[in-house]
Amino acid sequence: MKKQIALTLLFVVLAIGVKCQHIYPVYNYSSQIKDLQLSNFDIEDTVLYLPLGESGMHILNIKDLNNIHEISVFQEYEKRSRKKVYGVAHCVEVIGDKAYLSYGPLGLKVLDVTDPTMPFVLGTYYRYQDVYCSEIYENFALLGYIGMGLEIVDFSNLDDINMVSRKNERDFTVRDVDIMPPYIIITGGERGLRSFKFGEPFTAFKQIEFPKDYITETDANQLVVKDKIGYLANDNGGLTILNLALPLYPLEINRIKTRGDAKDLVLDRNYLYVAAGKHIEVFDLRDPERPNEIFEHEEKGKDFISLKMHNHYLFALYQEGKKDYGIMVFQVE
Repeated sequence: MKKQIALTLLFVVLAIGVKCQHIYPVYNYSSQIKDLQLSNFDIEDTVLYLPLGESGMHILNIKDLNNIHEISVFQEYEKRSRKKVYGVAHCVEVIGDKAYLSYGPLGLKVLDVTDPTMPFVLGTYYRYQDVYCSEIYENFALLGYIGMGLEIVDFSNLDDINMVSRKNERDFTVRDVDIMPPYIIITGGERGLRSFKFGEPFTAFKQIEFPKDYITETDANQLVVKDKIGYLANDNGGLTILNLALPLYPLEINRIKTRGDAKDLVLDRNYLYVAAGKHIEVFDLRDPERPNEIFEHEEKGKDFISLKMHNHYLFALYQEGKKDYGIMVFQVE
């Protein structure tokens, strides 16, 4: 009898565990645009901010997930040598009522999005290099350039944004910036990882050692770090697990082949969600060095690009063909 009760309890525990590992598509938003360029997106409260390359940043109302709809578009140009130069919306990070838009040839744009139907510019930083991505740390923006590495600016005065440090890396297009004070790690596709160490105080951004390269066999896309373990979306190399106890010397401790090319990943509690081609794969991280795949979702014809967890929903940006794109919303259970 005791054995039977124990088996029943074990079954219940396993059932509860399995229930918490699934994702189910429940809502979908789709649209079409010429010259489609997808990178990332961000969510703040009931608003989704979606950079779409030359078409600017599109802002969506997601309060009612049954009726996701566009409420505004931010698009801007400057006249240079009598020509109109339009920004290219690559990546965005939204914090409170401000959006930090990596706007390609127009640099970094700090936008007031208190009223998301009417975003307006609070500050701009541009230094003759296209900005692809940025990471915000206190009153600093760490800018990832296309073909030119890293630059750090102080935006405490939005009327006078100033450079405080520059780590130019020729032909290094930054795809992601990760901060592990006193270290900063950037990913750069075929250039792998580049790690920097800074002195005290960290916010002086004074480099104290030579930067270190870590070359991956396939493109290094997005990196997330949890307790000195790095999880790298390694393109057709799948998911790479790194020991980052010594950030200047990453140590590969595991590699998992994903169903498609790993482009993005997001952590939520003890679970890791990976965008891999037409699949979203879910991994259990109870053993951080040995992620265990426990679920996957497939959408034929779609290519998942970027992921974001918000209010117990998983939002997944996808491309479908040359012009079609959308946001799938998954219930996480």
